[in-house]
Amino acid sequence: MQSQFSAIPVITKNLIILNLLMFLAAQTLGNAIAPHLMIYYVQNPMFQPFQLVTSFFMHGGIMHIFFNMLVLFMFGADTERTLGPKKFLFLYLSAGFGANLLYLLANYGYVQYLTQGLSPEQFAFATGQINQIATTLYSPELDSIQATAGKIWYTPSLGASGATYGVLFTFAMLYPNRILYLIIPPMPVKAKYLAIGFACMELYQQVYGINTNIGHFVHLSGAAIAVLLVWFWRKQGARF
Repeated sequence: MQSQFSAIPVITKNLIILNLLMFLAAQTLGNAIAPHLMIYYVQNPMFQPFQLVTSFFMHGGIMHIFFNMLVLFMFGADTERTLGPKKFLFLYLSAGFGANLLYLLANYGYVQYLTQGLSPEQFAFATGQINQIATTLYSPELDSIQATAGKIWYTPSLGASGATYGVLFTFAMLYPNRILYLIIPPMPVKAKYLAIGFACMELYQQVYGINTNIGHFVHLSGAAIAVLLVWFWRKQGARF
């Protein structure tokens, strides 16, 4: 395992190390740093612009970071060797940053849509900023709006999935016919079909609200940004 890790290209290796160090720091220091590095809804007082980057170096648990780093370990090395370290780093950061930015914009638009026509006090109640409003301003619909808008307002997002999905889909574009051997189910599959399968699964779960604690929109956004970047580089004459 040590020899395999030492053979990983420099950017992929350092990204894995950085993610692991950030995870250990968050687990050790807890509330001293972790809540400030996740990304919050843009109107939440906890939101800071730097969270667009720091949040995709944060993870919520051991399985969360394990699967993200496994994807980076499995698909990052060959992708970096083909793209080169500068393009690979640019793609990774662009997929992570862009996915977070699109996530913020989508959430902002959705909250504005849900709360359109509300008075300032009704808006504050719907987003969980106050617990009560005047009886004359209350309506049963506000409870439903609060359940959705309040969750968006206060629930932070974290994880490298947008960036690692970008790496996975880039790998599938570079090596579409590479045979990969799945554990569950135990079968071989070409990289392009694996990527298509993941895309369909994430889209289905996003549309039907399945596993809503998972950032399906972020996954799809990171993948789309990476695909567009590779397409653009190829249009510019890159031979990969």
